[in-house]
Amino acid sequence: MEPNYSTPPASTDILHNDIPQETSGSLNVLTILTFIGCGLSYVSTLWGLVSGKNAQQQIDKIEESRDKVGDGFMGRWMDASVEMLHRGEQYKWINLGVALVFTTLCLIGALQMRKLKKQGFGIYAIGELLPIPIMFILMGVNLVTLVTGCFGALIAIIFTVLYARQRKYLVYP
Repeated sequence: MEPNYSTPPASTDILHNDIPQETSGSLNVLTILTFIGCGLSYVSTLWGLVSGKNAQQQIDKIEESRDKVGDGFMGRWMDASVEMLHRGEQYKWINLGVALVFTTLCLIGALQMRKLKKQGFGIYAIGELLPIPIMFILMGVNLVTLVTGCFGALIAIIFTVLYARQRKYLVYP
């Protein structure tokens, strides 16, 4: 009797079940975009700290220009920018810590999901969504924080929903 080569023999190898499955194309793209976003976040966070721009000089420049634009939209935008600069300087080290911690959570979550681990989604979602209310708490609610915060929240929610749609491919606890 000749062996049947069309069906693989039953494996008794205990590691056979631990071979990771391939990630879906969408999950692969999302994690790559997340890695790029995390890298940009780390660079911009550290650049903002190291660049040493004096907040008071920036405030003085904005206040000089403020008188020229009047009380319209740009005037309110500049007032909000000055408020943000004051708060940014006041909470500089807290903002640094928040940015580094939550960016790292996003990175760890994406790495876990790339390994098809379910726990990665929860870690990622915390790292992506929790900074939104923290930003409003620290920086206050004004015109600039509403625009930038809503834009950031929109991107965070879109990515979180896209990752949630990929949870069916996450097979490991």
